[in-house]
Amino acid sequence: MDNEVGQKIKIVHITRYAYPHIGGIEAVISQINDSLPNKNFEKEVLCCSNTEKSSYENGVKYNRCRFLFEFAANTISPEFIWKLSRVNTDILHYHMPFIFAVIAHFIARPKYKKLYITYHSDIIGYDKIMKPFWFIYKKFINRVDKIHVLSPNIIESSNIINPYKEKCVVIPQGINLEDKSNEEKVNQIKEKYKGKKILFSLGRLVKYKGFMYGFEAMKKVNNAVYLIGGNGPLKEIFENYIKENNLENKVILLSRVEDKDLDNYYKDCDIYLFPSIMQSEAFGIVQLEAMKFGKPVINTNLGTGVNYVSIHNETGLTVEPKNSEELANAINKLLNDDNLRETLGQNAQKRVKEIFDINKVKEKYINFYRK
Repeated sequence: MDNEVGQKIKIVHITRYAYPHIGGIEAVISQINDSLPNKNFEKEVLCCSNTEKSSYENGVKYNRCRFLFEFAANTISPEFIWKLSRVNTDILHYHMPFIFAVIAHFIARPKYKKLYITYHSDIIGYDKIMKPFWFIYKKFINRVDKIHVLSPNIIESSNIINPYKEKCVVIPQGINLEDKSNEEKVNQIKEKYKGKKILFSLGRLVKYKGFMYGFEAMKKVNNAVYLIGGNGPLKEIFENYIKENNLENKVILLSRVEDKDLDNYYKDCDIYLFPSIMQSEAFGIVQLEAMKFGKPVINTNLGTGVNYVSIHNETGLTVEPKNSEELANAINKLLNDDNLRETLGQNAQKRVKEIFDINKVKEKYINFYRK
């Protein structure tokens, strides 16, 4: 940047939702802002919320706008356009997909020196509805100075950003490598499921997470228990399925696991399952949390950052989405081969330390913006 020595670089993130809203995009924005020292960067997030007011927290200004309604994963907000028109910043950083923000950009004409985007994923499920806006979406991306992606996979798989490879910069999500497990609780979990291998998943109980295929796979798996941490709208449906198929001793819904207890389950499990079925699953940071403890991952071939995090036959196994037969075979292969399971787990731990250490990721973000 052209800022004088000692002058802060101002960054304004443009997104649909932000902290305290929970989600993948929200987590990335928070990680970026946490990575940038307050003494060198002025940080702001322009977003929508009908429950939270604007605030200033941990060195970040959250400029929140009320919205009228949601349409095709977009928050429609006249206030958002008005506030965007008053933006004057060094770096204007949009988080895609958010087509309403692109339309608002051309209406509001905010002032900035550089235009960045983080391209989290293609538009999934609403591509036909959004077709009339493709021309303005592509026009916007053509103007962008830098495209941040969480993995190289998205560059190759997306027809939208593939033509702009030279603009793309890969900075993945990072995790803290500190072990926060509690030895006493780890032993309690082991004792509770004594004699059985432990499979673990964490996520909202929704369709795209693919948990139902994990349940079906467990019908063909013996001497193991599948633990799922999380709540969601499909909980009752899942409970009924488990009961109807006599899986009560094989599949356990843990409900929400407290953050302070998560490392206990990652450390205890023998295999981490990530059976998601939609490309909207762009990264899957929970894989990293398991991998830091040397656990192999079984994930699905989504062609997104999910398969950049854990690599087939190197840090785990990859199966086709929506295929419970392949999933069962992969589970049994790892459960029946201690050497393979241990080798993949060691590779997983090494990969996390080399690429996804939060301290290394923070340095990359600082350099990304200082340039």
